Amino acid sequence: MKRLTMLSSEFLRRLRTVTLVCLAGLISWLAIASQPAYAANADRTSAPAVDQAMTQEPRDQAYEEALEVIDDPNGVQKNYQENLKQFRQENPSQKEGLVEEAKGLVDKVTPGRK
Repeated sequence: MKRLTMLSSEFLRRLRTVTLVCLAGLISWLAIASQPAYAANADRTSAPAVDQAMTQEPRDQAYEEALEVIDDPNGVQKNYQENLKQFRQENPSQKEGLVEEAKGLVDKVTPGRK
């Protein structure tokens, strides 16, 4: 009888240990699984929507200008040159970029081609 009591107490102690380990594992998995849910609750009102920020008129005007540039065969190149001139006027302190230097080298190597 004494041996049976000893075995049952040993069994209950091991069962309690296994149960606690399983419970700790389950709790840790549940804690990890709930972490990505916090990202879904982010406040989305911080940045205004594009439709609220822009009125209809500037969008239509920009669309018409883009159509004019695309319809002209050399329109994209002309638009790029105009934007480049405007940038250089606004930022005279910046030196020529790597692309402009490469263009200059290509022009030196192939002088007859333009």
